[in-house]
Amino acid sequence: MNRLEKQEFVSELAKGVQESQAIALMSFSKLTVEQMTSFRLSLRKKDVMVKVVKNTLAKRVFNETTYKEICSQFEGPTLIAFTKGDAVLAAKAIMEWANKENFNLKVKAGIALNKVISSQEMLALSKLPGRNELLVSFLWALKAHPTKFLYALKDAPSSLGYAISALRAKKETESN
Repeated sequence: MNRLEKQEFVSELAKGVQESQAIALMSFSKLTVEQMTSFRLSLRKKDVMVKVVKNTLAKRVFNETTYKEICSQFEGPTLIAFTKGDAVLAAKAIMEWANKENFNLKVKAGIALNKVISSQEMLALSKLPGRNELLVSFLWALKAHPTKFLYALKDAPSSLGYAISALRAKKETESN
């Protein structure tokens, strides 16, 4: 890679880092080409971009950001995954692959919600509900009280009808 290509790569990576909502740094070893290809394709379907980066170039990019403390994680083969979308969905997708058997991928650290997080915090983030799940549960919660109220309104006349019917049956049995 010549100097011009390196500058272009650094500027492209810096742009991706600045626009992203979540970033994950991963170490990978002993991955086959098929495993790496399937990993990249599955993450790309979830709007997560994956790049293998030379540590010196990555350090150059992250030294120019507010996340300078993450530069200590750039040792050995490093893979960077970043997304412009939901940080929780990206964390779920990455941790799903990291927990697969015979898949040597370890999350070193990450950036989410504008702060540097550890691999344990990335795991905790992956267990949270995503944005869409939260919106659906919020809408169900909003819908619950009016629905209960409507059922109560519907049940009141029915209950009154059953009570009158039972009273009439009781009166008929008493008069006989």
